[in-house]
Amino acid sequence: MLALRTMGTAVFLSFWLAASSPAQDISGGMLDPAMDRPDEPFCYFAHPTDVIGAWLAPVASQVTPEGYLYTGFGELMFFVGNPPEPINVRTRTLRDGYLPVVEFDLIRHGVRYCFTLFASDLGGPLAGLPLNFAKVQVVNEASERRAAFFSTAYRFSAPSTRMTTVGDYRFRQRFDLIPEPLTKDQASFRQAWIYSFTQDSLMRDGRLLYQFPTRPPPQLAALALNETGIRAVRFLSGKVLEYPSTSQGHSPQQPMGLVMYRLVLQPGERRQLVFKLPIVPLPADGPQMQLVREADCQKELDKVAAQWSQRVGRRNPLRLPETKVQEYLLANTTSQLLAIDQLGDDWVMNVNKFQYHRYYVGNGASMDIALDLVGQEEAARRCLLYARKMQFPDGNFGLPGRKEQWWWEMTGYVLWAWGRHWQLTHDRDFLDHVYPGVVSGVEWLQRTRRSDPTGLLPPVDIVDDAMLAGIHQTGQQVWNLIGLQGAIRLAQAAGKPDDARAFQAEFDDFWKTFEKALNAKLATTGNVITSALDGDSWGNHWDNLLMLYPERLFEPFDPRVTATIRQSRATYVEGLLPFVLPRAVGKRGAADWPDTERAGLATTEQDGVLFNAERSIHYWQTPNNAQNALVRGAAEDQQAAVADLYALLVHTSSTHAPQEFGSVPWGSRDFGVGSTNLLPDGAASAKTIELLRNMLIRESDDTLYLLSAVSPEWLRPGREIAATRAPTNFGPLTFTVKAAADSVVLEVEPPGRNAPRQVLVRIPWFFDLATATADGRPAAVESGHVVLAPSVRTVTLAGRIKPDAPAWSYQRAVHDYQREYRRRYEEFLRTGVRGEADAAGR
Repeated sequence: MLALRTMGTAVFLSFWLAASSPAQDISGGMLDPAMDRPDEPFCYFAHPTDVIGAWLAPVASQVTPEGYLYTGFGELMFFVGNPPEPINVRTRTLRDGYLPVVEFDLIRHGVRYCFTLFASDLGGPLAGLPLNFAKVQVVNEASERRAAFFSTAYRFSAPSTRMTTVGDYRFRQRFDLIPEPLTKDQASFRQAWIYSFTQDSLMRDGRLLYQFPTRPPPQLAALALNETGIRAVRFLSGKVLEYPSTSQGHSPQQPMGLVMYRLVLQPGERRQLVFKLPIVPLPADGPQMQLVREADCQKELDKVAAQWSQRVGRRNPLRLPETKVQEYLLANTTSQLLAIDQLGDDWVMNVNKFQYHRYYVGNGASMDIALDLVGQEEAARRCLLYARKMQFPDGNFGLPGRKEQWWWEMTGYVLWAWGRHWQLTHDRDFLDHVYPGVVSGVEWLQRTRRSDPTGLLPPVDIVDDAMLAGIHQTGQQVWNLIGLQGAIRLAQAAGKPDDARAFQAEFDDFWKTFEKALNAKLATTGNVITSALDGDSWGNHWDNLLMLYPERLFEPFDPRVTATIRQSRATYVEGLLPFVLPRAVGKRGAADWPDTERAGLATTEQDGVLFNAERSIHYWQTPNNAQNALVRGAAEDQQAAVADLYALLVHTSSTHAPQEFGSVPWGSRDFGVGSTNLLPDGAASAKTIELLRNMLIRESDDTLYLLSAVSPEWLRPGREIAATRAPTNFGPLTFTVKAAADSVVLEVEPPGRNAPRQVLVRIPWFFDLATATADGRPAAVESGHVVLAPSVRTVTLAGRIKPDAPAWSYQRAVHDYQREYRRRYEEFLRTGVRGEADAAGR
């Protein structure tokens, strides 16, 4: 048995270590594994960020990697000790695992400092401008009296290690979404600013920066960390000489307005301090100031917790018996909802409220459908309607504000999302509203295809994604083929048979053209579907992996699909899909640049310039392969999907936030060179939410699939999986899966809107099935599935978990990652090189 369990672990590690290699960062370094404390939740990222905000507010604030509060106008810093030491706490949690209330603590000399950071919309003149709160509880855990020191200060910007005015791990606020009278002269650093105090506030040119408590009274206050700012001196003989100045020398990175508290605590005693930080500096004489002063922290915290518990916790339809998995699902539902702006009557989905605080059409559509799947139908509907409003007059769904419109895939994204929303909701009013956009979208596609002599969507240059220039891109064709399937579905639902036939004819012609080009390319790639449809390049794996999902464009075991899955998985780094961004990293033989060794760092040289040729990690494309695995469904496919899920979860913060791309495999666990890929990333969370849901509930034509891929951790005896009115193509579905030592019992309340033809329950890859019954009668088992009539309510799988089933779980995945990282780190200490460089991308 031991040998078999060891083999299971080796199989799991094989998903992590296959073809792994270091990726791009500026120095090629690693971090001391001691950064991960065993008594704290695991946080993959060295510099995680979190969002705090309010439902539908158009702007939000950030909890920085250090644990400060940053608004885009400046940040409230926290210090402990005397002299003041700035805090730096990267491991944090969310209240109840998912509420937008960030909590963390630290201990100094037996005193624990417990932080609670959140934001609340006070309404009135501050509506849409959430007020930030920092509640700090100071507890003496020592056995004797302790004097605790806690301080705050405000600075405009953190230092930057890049050639930019934005501090590291910070973002540019959407100043245009805040009333102009409030932002005037506040968005950019001004040397002429004058800082001052009132009894309970730090002011700047008559504007409130932050409020601090006066009970207990501060130990001291100073306008700078080492200067009070009071320009006066007293002679020992009693005369006072004042020398006021109209200027204060300070830099953007200089902490200003220090307020220090000295708290003398008996053993077990605790004291509380509350600070308030407006998202924008507020005029002292404005109506907003009184709202801030009167706001009660505990009342607002209770309000925020109740609102989000009602909106997310009670609406969530899925329950999984693994804490990390469940909290990820809930926390990322929360962050997706926080990403929505209400602008007038419009609800606008953004990828996040930080560096991607814009309407990105395709990512937004993906996020909308993720919300649909977790019971947030109204939010999804309102955001999808915004896509119709933003559709260009020619029918294209391009990126607003961009001169070039080369993102042909966006139209496919929206047509698919509209069709998917219809499948899940059968919302006739929604269908009637968007259908004219369906017709014009298909017409745009027809015109654009016919503008290219090949009949494909034309070649484009996009510095991202597949990283291809002047080449017909597979993913753009694929997304529009997927979109046409959505258009056909919507035409049928709208009672437009002529449109449905025309859309089907367009799909058939497009597919024929696409497959001809694809097969010509496959002759040079060993049957691997690459991102490039012509030329010698392959490009990054991207939407070329959308072979079986969200529409089944190929047969599941088509040799082309199998070859593509095998080749792409062989490139994985740290268990995830790699991504190459060939930025210039040096020069060779140039008078204006030194020749450098770059040991262990692969590069490609062109015209004397060295370009990065190493892999980084991309988070929201990995689920494409996992979705392919769910459709294929063989034992190794189920296993791969579960391994993908755990790899995705390992690469999150302790508050469950995923990233977009850029981390260095076995490297600095950071964001990559020159990038500001702040957490959370909505595109990554949406794809993983969709994956989690489809692992439990999935539709294909008129068939409902249950348990397409589950973890052994979820079916341990006594565990339970549940869905409560989960949206499906057939109506809301409720079920429970209860595991015992010798059986798994599935109780189902079938969807009643439009029943599926059949229900297929997939037999888990680690389960040794003895018999299957449906409502007490023997059930048919075909091709690894228990075949059920749609009316069946009780399914019993008699059997056991196989004795050689691997002990997979999130915690095991973290352990395996940490063990491998430590092994590589020890080698790095000996060689100064992370690992063998491996050039990628052709």
